[in-house]
Amino acid sequence: MARGGRWRFIVVVLPHLSIGARLFPRPTRVTWVNGIAHLEEHMADPTFIIATVFGNVPVDYCHNPSSMTTESDYIGFLKDGLQASTHQWGRITPEVDTLVDHLRIALREVGKHGRVIHICHSQGSVITWLAAKRLDSDECKRIEIISFGGAATITTQEFPFARCINYYAVNDPILNVVPSAVKALRSGYLFGGGLGEQEIIFLSSRTGDPVSD
Repeated sequence: MARGGRWRFIVVVLPHLSIGARLFPRPTRVTWVNGIAHLEEHMADPTFIIATVFGNVPVDYCHNPSSMTTESDYIGFLKDGLQASTHQWGRITPEVDTLVDHLRIALREVGKHGRVIHICHSQGSVITWLAAKRLDSDECKRIEIISFGGAATITTQEFPFARCINYYAVNDPILNVVPSAVKALRSGYLFGGGLGEQEIIFLSSRTGDPVSD
């Protein structure tokens, strides 16, 4: 998916707040971590879009650094992909430790009754999956996960997060390396997080082209 387009469809996660939640909002922080091929200069636009979707709230990003030095650095892109594949095998890297620290700082800021909404994309999702293994149960219970095109699915069956939603485009090439998502797509079975909520959701293609989608 093109970098600009991949963040525009985030409007599907706009929260539907109850009247009580609007009158008595709990302390909340919104954070996100990127996938491969994001230089530091690429972080501003998605952060602005996410902030807009959530009502112009402050959004903190945790930059997953890229090996790319320019947008045309294909060697760096391949290195990013190789690192992401090692994450899928469970390798802990400094990026994972940085995200654990990032989430714990956000949790401290909202307090024990607050909530952290954490958004992750592509490699950022598998980094989040690894970071979750470092978080304790009480920490997870105060975090909601929203994943887009994740290189790993994150579900409440595996971690005691308050909520997990994994979005995939049906033609996303990432599905080739995420067996759990492929199984859900083929079987029509969507993992539930209680109250009938679906945790793996497939979005139809808008153009037929996975790059532009």
